Amino acid sequence: MKHKRIFIVGGAGFLGYHTSLELVKRGLEVTCLALPDEAVDDSLSAKVNLVRADIDQLDDQKLAEILSDHDAIVYAAGPDDRVELKPGVNATDFFQTQLVDRTERVLRVAKEQGVKKALIYSSYFSYISNQGICGIEQGRLERHPYIKARVDQTKRAFALGDENFSVAVLNIPYVFGTAPGKEPIWRNVFIERFGQSPKIYYGNGGTTIISPRKIAISTAQALDLADHGDELAVGSRNMKFTPMIEQLLRSANINKPVGTLPNWLLSMAMKSQWKKAQKQNFDSGLDMRYLNDDILKRDFYVDFVKTDEKLQTSDFLDDVDEVIEETGKRIA
Repeated sequence: MKHKRIFIVGGAGFLGYHTSLELVKRGLEVTCLALPDEAVDDSLSAKVNLVRADIDQLDDQKLAEILSDHDAIVYAAGPDDRVELKPGVNATDFFQTQLVDRTERVLRVAKEQGVKKALIYSSYFSYISNQGICGIEQGRLERHPYIKARVDQTKRAFALGDENFSVAVLNIPYVFGTAPGKEPIWRNVFIERFGQSPKIYYGNGGTTIISPRKIAISTAQALDLADHGDELAVGSRNMKFTPMIEQLLRSANINKPVGTLPNWLLSMAMKSQWKKAQKQNFDSGLDMRYLNDDILKRDFYVDFVKTDEKLQTSDFLDDVDEVIEETGKRIA
């Protein structure tokens, strides 16, 4: 591989764990940045250089010291759209700080230290919005604070690039799978949130799905093959929401039906939830007023085959059924 020494921000996280081990398996020297109190499994810590620090508590000089002597950086950290904000926290400000400003700072310092390549883990939401696909006009999804931040994160990261510093993005869809010591966020989404409901109602659309293993392999390949400015939509299977959730619940031995509602009724229910949240001073990464119309009623299927061809990952067979079952057993 072109780059031998890799620094991974969030290298001990859910996705970072799998990526770190894949890069180690390929003979690369990996440094993982983990939070001071973050649980790190022995299967990872024994194979990587583990640095514990809170980026926000490091000045540029300290950050430069830990980034020096690396060839490439993978930015695999930051909140996603499902994070629950505390009352009074403005979603736009939160995601701009957590995703845009922080990423730009880390990449700027990395560039100053001679790092040659950066790969950012982003969302397929920003890819769909930027490309204007899946029935969405270009830029429409930017009315959601989380997606706007992801779009801005990509723009500002790409702006740092030059002939000596290449930046690419992996646009990641729904991910199923597990990592040691990490609680699947799907427990909150489909178990706790609907705990008192006799039936789960979700959207009538669908999504592209991928496993952490496929992301790890795509990352390793992208470090060599991605060009500056590449937005790479990764995935393994397209699936409607209802059978996806039903399969997850079966794996968790949860006997709860998954129902559907007419789009107009689901949109009305979402807007009602938004009004309730506003009264309680809660904000969110995805604007509930537009959530069904913009996302849940649509088939967000991206052309991951094109990315597989670019990254030469077409031969990897991702067992989506296996990772959904694995996730279900973990959240049971």
